[in-house]
Amino acid sequence: MRYLIFFIGLLGSTILFSQTESDSINCLNYRIGDFYVLNGVDTCFIRRTENRQYEKCNGKENTYELIVIWLKPTKYILRDIHYNPTNAAKIMREDAVITIIESQADYHIIHVRIQGQKPYNMTVYCLNR
Repeated sequence: MRYLIFFIGLLGSTILFSQTESDSINCLNYRIGDFYVLNGVDTCFIRRTENRQYEKCNGKENTYELIVIWLKPTKYILRDIHYNPTNAAKIMREDAVITIIESQADYHIIHVRIQGQKPYNMTVYCLNR
């Protein structure tokens, strides 16, 4: 179950826009805001604060909470809050290391790395308020 929760969390691993109008339209701030990812026929919605990420996918009742640890301006760790609720910048076994590799007007492309899994890229779309 923990792996399922963490995998869903990875799908939500993304970038956010700032709360200013111009940045939210252009998705330039990665630290806080609302966004979504498409997972096959499902859409997962994400809300991020400075140090937490909350995810909910269509058709699912649960909201998943992850710890966000910023390593660099475009690189962060997503950690399952139930795995180890520390904010240490040391990468742990089940962490997802996310790197923002491209930023466009209404989406970002991220690179996701998890120990023991093949790295992959994902497109994250910003929700304009």
